Amino acid sequence: MLRRWFLHPFVQIGCGALLVTTSELLLKKGAMSGMLASGWTWLGIITYLVSFASWLYVLRHMLLSVAFALINVVHVLVPLGAWAILGEAISTRRWIGIACVLCGAVMVSRPAARE
Repeated sequence: MLRRWFLHPFVQIGCGALLVTTSELLLKKGAMSGMLASGWTWLGIITYLVSFASWLYVLRHMLLSVAFALINVVHVLVPLGAWAILGEAISTRRWIGIACVLCGAVMVSRPAARE
């Protein structure tokens, strides 16, 4: 039952978005501390590869037009992660953009979830 739930395309989109976000944060940390010699960079690359596998699974089970719209939640998660973990600032314009992306994701996901 747990495996079946975990393999649901919407769950995989969420996992993929979290993995891409983690990957980007790790790659940034690695880039600041030695590029390819950094373990952070390699961990980021591995995380990105796992997210790629998740994305391929999603594409196999969901319309591309829906999946692509939903994966854009990464444009919310990466700035929030950079703000919370790396201490980067988020401008007012960026906050407005984050709100717009979230509204768009909700608008796309509702009809798709009913199908």
